[in-house]
Amino acid sequence: MRRIATIIGTTGVGKSQLGVELSKALRGQVINADSMQVYKGLDVITNKMPIHERQGVQHHLMDFLEPEEEYKVTEFKHDATECIEKLCANQQFPVIVGGTNYYIQSLLWHNMLIKDQDPGSPEHSPELDSLDTAELHQQLEKIDPIMANRWHPSDRRKILRSLQIYYQTGRPQSEIIKEQQAENEAKGVQARFKSLVFWLYADPLKLNPRLDERVDKMIETGLFDEIRSLRKRVVDGSVQLPGQDLEKYQRGLWQAIGYKEFDPYFAAIEESDKSDQDLDKIKQECTERMKSATRRYAKRQVQWIRNKLLPMVNKSDDVDIYLLDATDLDAWDTNVRQNAIEIAQSFRKGQPLPIPTSLGSIAESMLSPSTSIDSQTRILTWQKHTCTVCRTNTGDPLVLHGDLQWQQHVAGRAHRKCLKRRKNDLEYAKRTKTQNADE
Repeated sequence: MRRIATIIGTTGVGKSQLGVELSKALRGQVINADSMQVYKGLDVITNKMPIHERQGVQHHLMDFLEPEEEYKVTEFKHDATECIEKLCANQQFPVIVGGTNYYIQSLLWHNMLIKDQDPGSPEHSPELDSLDTAELHQQLEKIDPIMANRWHPSDRRKILRSLQIYYQTGRPQSEIIKEQQAENEAKGVQARFKSLVFWLYADPLKLNPRLDERVDKMIETGLFDEIRSLRKRVVDGSVQLPGQDLEKYQRGLWQAIGYKEFDPYFAAIEESDKSDQDLDKIKQECTERMKSATRRYAKRQVQWIRNKLLPMVNKSDDVDIYLLDATDLDAWDTNVRQNAIEIAQSFRKGQPLPIPTSLGSIAESMLSPSTSIDSQTRILTWQKHTCTVCRTNTGDPLVLHGDLQWQQHVAGRAHRKCLKRRKNDLEYAKRTKTQNADE
């Protein structure tokens, strides 16, 4: 079984730097697993490591796709596997670096992807593309009610994907997931490689200011030039957006944080009807929007590692994970670089490895087994909750998607206020009824 190292963690935590350091120490090369960094150019908006900082280390699966193209996870899995085989054949150590979660998961384990039984089927159906999102969701409710229940009614991309799986395979997506789950339970979770995973972690209180500073630096070093160039290519027709409205921001390059967030600013510039003061205000609002989106993305990445990756690792005999504390950049050499190199050298030689929780209190806390369930079970047992107390703006009962959202809602101030209001209304109605009876 081939041996590989994989570096995961939130955006802006230093994954690329460690990838270079590991490669130089272990005669390795980097394989990119970031779905945005596969695109040509656009180095700022996709946060590519500058060439001079790569220190001559070869980077694969980076800078090869045009903006209008999409790179499916099945393509990544095939290409990355091919890279790993070639590197290992040449006695080079593969170092996977990236923040695209489903790329990592599909590469490390078998049976993570739904295999199309009819690969000749089109990826996008014109008939489906012509329907609005509500109609797509209604169609999915008839074909696969479990997946329709799982996805938010406005999440067009995921709804469309579930419908495409049905029309390409002839089977509901939930049925295929059940089959995969049964196979995993019968045979165990099977790793594709002997994998050493490094999770770079930084305390959000320290990381978030660094993320904000990075956004400011991106603006200073060419973010606006890249966005302006992309918008011009869209207007010229040389690049096409993949859909309309919000859908165009849910596929391919257009998901990159920054493009959507600054759309109001560039739209205002193009309309030429705003004063400099108004433009500056819009720019500041968009900047804050991008910073907030970046912080939320970092939080989601940690949630994915804890809720989805760790349960898989705990079921795998051939995958080991180590948390490296990247909170204090002044202690990077000691806490991150040296630890990673020493562990990776032992791993590559097949020598005994340290206990993952022995690397410090944060590692012990974050790597401890949780009650989280695997992603397949999560999909199949997903529930929507209807709050009969709270109402939407249109007066309909409020629908919460998933147990976590329901728990947060029930514990929230708005729900408690609605409960108090309802209790007061009931007491008032009771008093009024009693008074009327007495009269």
